[in-house]
Amino acid sequence: MTQTSTPLYLLGPLEPARAETDTRELDVIGALPPELSGMYVRNGPNAHPGEDPGHAWAGHGMVHGIRVEAGRATWYRSRWVDTTPAPAGYDFFAPGRDRSVTAANTSIVPYAGRLLALQEAGLPYEVDRELNTVGVFDFDGRLTTGMTAHPKFDARAGELHFFDSYLPEQPHLVHHVASAEGELLRSTAIELPEVPLMHDFALTEHYVIFYDLPVVADPAIANAMPFRWSDDHEPRIGVMPRNGVGADTIWITVDPCWVIHTANAREDSQGRIVVEGNRVVPDRWDISWARLGGSLDHVPGNLDTRNPLPEAHLHRWTLDLGTRTVREEALDDRAIEFPTIDLARAGLSHEHVYAVGYPRVGGADGYELIKYDTSTGTDQVRSFGTNQIPGEAYFVAAPDASADDEGWLFTLVSGVDGGASELMVLDASDFTGHPVARIVLPERIPYGFHGSWVPDQVRH
Repeated sequence: MTQTSTPLYLLGPLEPARAETDTRELDVIGALPPELSGMYVRNGPNAHPGEDPGHAWAGHGMVHGIRVEAGRATWYRSRWVDTTPAPAGYDFFAPGRDRSVTAANTSIVPYAGRLLALQEAGLPYEVDRELNTVGVFDFDGRLTTGMTAHPKFDARAGELHFFDSYLPEQPHLVHHVASAEGELLRSTAIELPEVPLMHDFALTEHYVIFYDLPVVADPAIANAMPFRWSDDHEPRIGVMPRNGVGADTIWITVDPCWVIHTANAREDSQGRIVVEGNRVVPDRWDISWARLGGSLDHVPGNLDTRNPLPEAHLHRWTLDLGTRTVREEALDDRAIEFPTIDLARAGLSHEHVYAVGYPRVGGADGYELIKYDTSTGTDQVRSFGTNQIPGEAYFVAAPDASADDEGWLFTLVSGVDGGASELMVLDASDFTGHPVARIVLPERIPYGFHGSWVPDQVRH
C-alpha cells in the first residue's frame, strides 16, 4: 500500500509491526533496580501484513514482553494473540454470537496464575509466560459473555470484578464477580436502554460504577467499530451496591460526554462517590472517531492527527446518592489519556494520577507524561518533545512502599516517524529526574494500549 492509500490509523505511531520478534540480552542505559524481577507486558492492535482492519482499534492483538531480572533485561519478545477468526457472515449484533471471535488487543492482565489478553466484547485469551497463545479462558465454561478489557481486582476482598455491556438483547449489561483463584462467583444483569460503548468502569469499597453514555451501537454502520454519538441517549452514571442487583442501581444524569478510562473512584467522608477519569465532549468525539476510523469528510478542519487517541481531559464527578445529583469539575484542559494510579489504592483515596499528554490544536505541541497531585491540584510535567511519544505509565510499587508514588513507572517510548523503541523506567517520586533505566529495544513498537507488570513472586 502507498502512503496515499493507507488509512491514517495504519500510519505514523500506529503503523503495525510486520513480524513477531525474539531478542536476547538487551542494552540497558542506567541501572535497573535489583528489586525488579519479572516481566513487563503490553498489548495493542497490530494488523497482519497487508490487512486493513477498518479501524485503529480493530487490528489483531499483539503482546510485547520485556523480561527483567538481576539488573538485566534478558529478552524482548512479541507475539500475535491467536484468536478465533470471524467466519463469513459473522454478525456482532447477533444474540448468542461466538464470543471467542475477538481481537484480544486491548490489555493484558495477570489473574489466578494466568496472563489474559482482553478485548471487552469477547472472551479472554490466555497466553503463557513466553507469550504464546494457550487458548480461550472461560471460567470452565461458566462465562458466556465477553470480559471487559479493564477488570478490577480488589485484593482486600479477593475479588475480580468485570462486565460485558455489548449484549445485543436485554439486559445489555452483565456484571461479574470472580474469586482470586479463578472461580466465577456470580453474575448480575443490569438493564440498559441500548448498547453503549462502555470501555471502562469503576469500583469503590461498597459500590460498582457504570458509564451509560451517548456513544451507542448502530447496526446500520458498516464499520469495524459500529458506534456513533446519539443526542437522544441520556448521559448518566450508575452506582450499584457491590452485592446488589440491577434494580438497586442508582442512575444520575451527567453532562453529555463519553468516558474512556477511569483513573480511580472512592467514597468520601460524606458518603458521596468521587470518580476521576478521562472525559470526551461531543465535538471532540466526532473529530477523534474520524481519525481512528479513517473517514475525514465531515471533520471541520481542526483534527490534530498527532494525537492517536480521542481527545480527552481529566475530570471529576462527585455523585450524591441521596439527592441523585452530581457536581462536575474539570481537573485539566490538556489532552491526556491512560490515567493510572498505584493499583493498591484502587477504590480508595489516592494522591497521584499519571497520564500521557498529547498535542492538540490550540494546546500543547509535544508529547508529555504528567503527574497530577489531586489533593493540591498541582502537577509535574516530563516533556518528550515532538518526535517521541510515551505510552501508558504503569506504576510498580517498591517493596514496603507507604506513599502512592514510592515506586517506578514503566512506559514504552517510540519515535513518531520510526526508529527503535525503548522501555523507560522512572522513579515515580522523582518524576522529572533522570530515568532510572532505559531498555533499548530492537525495533519500533506500534503505539498500543495497556500493560502490566508480572512479578516472579506475587507479594501479599
